[in-house]
Amino acid sequence: MLTNTTRRCFDVIEVTNEMPVHRMGGVGTVMESLMSGLKAEGVRPLWFVTDHAYLPAQLEALLARFPDVVIGDAHALDAFEAPLLHVHSYQQNPALHARLRRRHAVFTVHSLLAYEESSNGVELHGAVRGQEEMIALARCVVLLSEAERAKYRALGYEALNPQVRVIHNGVGCAAAYRAPRGKRVLGFCGRLVPRKHPEYVQWMLTEPGFETRGVLIAGRGFSPYARDLLARHALAGRVRFLGWCAGARLEAFFDAIDVLAVPTIYEPFGLVAAEAAARGIPVVCPRTDGLVEVLGEHAFYCEDTSYEAFRAAMRRWDAAPPEVLAEVSAGARARYLEAFTDLAMARRYCALFAELTAAPALPGCRPPGSESRSPAPRPPG
Repeated sequence: MLTNTTRRCFDVIEVTNEMPVHRMGGVGTVMESLMSGLKAEGVRPLWFVTDHAYLPAQLEALLARFPDVVIGDAHALDAFEAPLLHVHSYQQNPALHARLRRRHAVFTVHSLLAYEESSNGVELHGAVRGQEEMIALARCVVLLSEAERAKYRALGYEALNPQVRVIHNGVGCAAAYRAPRGKRVLGFCGRLVPRKHPEYVQWMLTEPGFETRGVLIAGRGFSPYARDLLARHALAGRVRFLGWCAGARLEAFFDAIDVLAVPTIYEPFGLVAAEAAARGIPVVCPRTDGLVEVLGEHAFYCEDTSYEAFRAAMRRWDAAPPEVLAEVSAGARARYLEAFTDLAMARRYCALFAELTAAPALPGCRPPGSESRSPAPRPPG
């Protein structure tokens, strides 16, 4: 176990496999926002990093940068006390499951792996089953949108755990708001996986009227699918892959783009859309899942998730006059300020934590130390 704290008692223990630096995905961004939001609310958490993919030098950087951090396997949780564990980790292991059986835990599901599996055309059977077990073990499950709650029900997961809350993610944003923007640089930000369709924004460069545009892509590639796009469409000179971006590098990406394309077919929340809205960047996307909850009517929506529908929405953005762009951007920004800041997220979690620690047991919940429920089988498809 590595740690930079001598404390043993905390208000909550945040269990994660990803922190705000050297992050693999959006969970690191959420951890960064939780850090600032919980601090503003006067909450002192322990940041417990387990089942991670960090190198030794990166671990040292985490310990140097953030207070109250522990890095170790799940057994080390026994050395620390808090009324609740708040688990974010996608990784499952028997030791962590054992702690969830004995301690009150909130499990935030950042995406339902059964839908990651189907939307990306990959096999995640072991990971899906592990997530289902963690859902069953948690005292309360947090989902990121009402759309995700509907998917949770469709999977039959209410039989695993009916104690579900929706808490939207939030992000801090120190960047200046500016709108309208130009129409020269198209942006894409996210993991380069099939369900997010990063090829759509590149294909737009082959369309009439877009011959002089460029594309910036911020995201980590996980497959030949992502790496082969440039060669396949001979666009290497007009597309820049930045890799995964955070901090100043991410701000430079947002500062450079004029529109954000989010042509995804599954999106539990829409974190990157919230980040764009905070900065005054218009978004082109389908009405997919949590994106509508983030943006309301303040986006250039595709009629469906096809490229043809995306192309039509992009043309509507391109044809929009400055006053329309300003109105769309201002509306999205207002929604961000009202509901999707880091402080708004932290306050929602604090309210849930207070409710769970005040009640001796929730209806239908398993008391600490009892046997876990067996995961119910998922419906076919």
